[in-house]
Amino acid sequence: MKLATTIAGLTLAVAATYSIPATAQSLHANSSQPVARCQGALPAFETAIRKRPLAIQNEGSTASYVTCGFEFDSGAAVGNASFLVDTYFTNNTDAVATVTCSGVTGYAGGENEYVSMSAELEPNGSGGEGNLYWFDSDFEGGGMQSGLVAINCRLPAGVGINDTYVFWEEADAPV
Repeated sequence: MKLATTIAGLTLAVAATYSIPATAQSLHANSSQPVARCQGALPAFETAIRKRPLAIQNEGSTASYVTCGFEFDSGAAVGNASFLVDTYFTNNTDAVATVTCSGVTGYAGGENEYVSMSAELEPNGSGGEGNLYWFDSDFEGGGMQSGLVAINCRLPAGVGINDTYVFWEEADAPV
C-alpha cells in the first residue's frame, strides 16, 4: 500500500470526524489535478514549469514558485469556510528534496494569514508522495472563514505537485 493512499485515507477519516455538528452536515471535497488550479508565480518561473495531465513539474535547474487557488462553494459552506486543504508532491530527482509552501487566506487589501510548512521528499519517487495540508485551526485568526484560500510553493528542481484537495461542510437540516 502506498504511503500516499494511507495518508489520503487518514485525511478523509479526520475530515469525516472533524466536528460533531448541531445540524446534519454534508462533507464536500473538490479534488483536482494541479494543472486546473496552479500556475507559475511569475512569468520567469513559467519557463521551467511543465503542466502535464498528472502534475505540474519543475523541470528547470533551479527552484521555481507555483501558486494554487482552491475553489469551493464558500457561500454554501458552514461559516463560509473550508476546513482542510491538502496537496501532494513527488520528487523525481536522485536526491532528497524539501518543498516549502505557505497557505494564504483572505483577499487583497483584507486581513490575511500565512502559514508555512515544509516536507522532505524521498528521491526518485521511491518514498511515494509527500503531502502538506492545512486545517482551518492552523490559521489562528480564522482566516479560512474568508472563503478564499491559496498556497504558494517553492518547488525545487525535479519536484512536482501531483494533486490537490479542498474540503468543506454544508449544513443540510436541523437534527
